[in-house]
Amino acid sequence: MRSVVLMMFAICTTVGCAHTAVVECWEPAEIDVAGMSRIVVVDFTGEQGNAIASSLSARLWENEFYTVLDRSELGAGIQTASFSENRSLQGILDTAKASEVNGVVLGSVVEYRCDDQVLKSTDVNVFHEDESNDDFERAGLDVQVESNEVLLREGSVTIAFRFVDAETGEVRASRQVSKHFSGRSLNGNDDIPSRGEVLEMLTTECLDEVVQMLAPHESSCEMKLATCHFWTKGSGELNKGLKSAGKGDWSGAEQHWQNAIDENPENHAAMFNLAIVAAKRQDYDFAEQCALDALRVEHKDCYTTGLEKIRERRTAWDRANDQRDARVVNAGETFWQ
Repeated sequence: MRSVVLMMFAICTTVGCAHTAVVECWEPAEIDVAGMSRIVVVDFTGEQGNAIASSLSARLWENEFYTVLDRSELGAGIQTASFSENRSLQGILDTAKASEVNGVVLGSVVEYRCDDQVLKSTDVNVFHEDESNDDFERAGLDVQVESNEVLLREGSVTIAFRFVDAETGEVRASRQVSKHFSGRSLNGNDDIPSRGEVLEMLTTECLDEVVQMLAPHESSCEMKLATCHFWTKGSGELNKGLKSAGKGDWSGAEQHWQNAIDENPENHAAMFNLAIVAAKRQDYDFAEQCALDALRVEHKDCYTTGLEKIRERRTAWDRANDQRDARVVNAGETFWQ
């Protein structure tokens, strides 16, 4: 009897928010990008500087926030400028302004390396063996020699950049991004990336972070879905919705959760899950209202946390939209004036 009571208590206390949903959302650029619509990325100094600058230019073009001009379109006036010296920067800014470029990205590859270190060792293991029969007993030693080779692979990429207002010469941002890798292989049995793969991976991670600083971008946020007791009216439709969501069928999930509310207007778990669906399509007004409705029926910590995340996502979405609107207005003014 006691075990049944404990089991029922466990069921009652574990109902809440368990399943998770990945919500795609927008984050604003981390730096001041007001008035920046047409930009150019100048060749970086340092090892692989030209290739890294070209890759950054392509990523910013794919992001679609800026009109990214190819360096060749601006002619010979656009050259490599040292990150730490302004000797050639003014010439670049003059050429950029003549081509109605708003911003210039220049930088330096501070570190670009992947090194291997091989460590060899020999271990001697001594084991005692006892052998006996009816006539005598003899003690023996078993010696085993084991040779090991450990490959240590360490990589590091550091990229520094400046984002400069072509019109005023103001440095909008001056940042440095570093990524590191450390891998180990014993006797060739552990699979680790090649040196080239390590450098490519670290460079990609650095450039991803640089793009996030320079432009609004998509990101993913995990939010917890709600469950309810099996005896709650509408629980069947709620669980069908969870299964649909697990398969990626969010339209079906939304319908099931709406059915649960139609069956039981007090089904707060279904209300909250509708808030997550709305957040997935960036309908933050409806998402916030559904989360508040769920909290009014029953106050749960996971509902409070979910509402906070929805509001955070809404704030980030608004800031990203403001940055996009400012860029469009500025681009229009520049074109018509």
